[in-house]
Amino acid sequence: MIAGLLIAASIQAVLSCHTIDKDRIYGRDLATAEPAFAALPANLEIGLAPVPGQQRTFRSDELATIARTHHIEGIVTRPVCFAWELKATERADVLAAMNETLADRNAAVEIVEKSNAPLPHGKLSFPLSGLSGTSDGPVMWRGSVTYGSGRTLLTWARVRITVRERHVAASELLHPGDEIRADQLKLVDYQGPLTREHYFTSVAAVAGMTPRTTINPELALLASMVRERKQVERGDLVQVTVQTERTRIEAQAVAEESGGSGSLITVRNAKSGRKFRAKVQEKGKVLVVPEGPTGLATDEDLKSR
Repeated sequence: MIAGLLIAASIQAVLSCHTIDKDRIYGRDLATAEPAFAALPANLEIGLAPVPGQQRTFRSDELATIARTHHIEGIVTRPVCFAWELKATERADVLAAMNETLADRNAAVEIVEKSNAPLPHGKLSFPLSGLSGTSDGPVMWRGSVTYGSGRTLLTWARVRITVRERHVAASELLHPGDEIRADQLKLVDYQGPLTREHYFTSVAAVAGMTPRTTINPELALLASMVRERKQVERGDLVQVTVQTERTRIEAQAVAEESGGSGSLITVRNAKSGRKFRAKVQEKGKVLVVPEGPTGLATDEDLKSR
């Protein structure tokens, strides 16, 4: 009851002021509020805007000083105040912002309770990171409105969210470093509360990646469980090209390290067991230039590093 009266009083105070929609108050704003200042430069900054819910009042003596500074005739005696236009958020607006976040989740959202604090006009958003947790019951979802020149003001709602979708799961044991094939994956039905974790819903989005750790069969895949596979992974059999001014030699080696294009890794000759450094060119291919910075490194060279 008291909170409601305070909100109403705040709105009433704001309604008695001239509205602003910027972080600063300019000459054009003062001229709109008080025509005697029509001669002020439109873009002249005369003060900072108040925070939403408060007001900035220019007293009579402040206005007189502004008038004298800019050689404006006449004396302005009454104060002038400015404030953001505020309004309580409608349930439909909150629901629309939530559904925008959940556009691809086939979600049903029920707003149990929401903040009644008035907000300035702006872009309302409820990111997944604002969810307080996962539950079959209502959970807190914190959002914000972006207003003015990118400022934000927080808001909240208690909601019950249920999603129905299909998650990608492993159909067999997946090992780290191995490229995940589409035939090692399957789709499983899920119906339950919304989670902040990102589950994959498309087999194509996972195929070609590699697990960070061993993934057991039937386990639904989270984004944190996999990563993009590098051009060369540790244990891969790679084609090595040794390039000199006069010769070009090709051989096979086993990658001792993982690396992306342009990175230096250690590889081991598949026949002799000799190790050397090479630069990753593309998937499954590395290059050695003996006279270049990569050089040829023997086992002894590597041990001494």
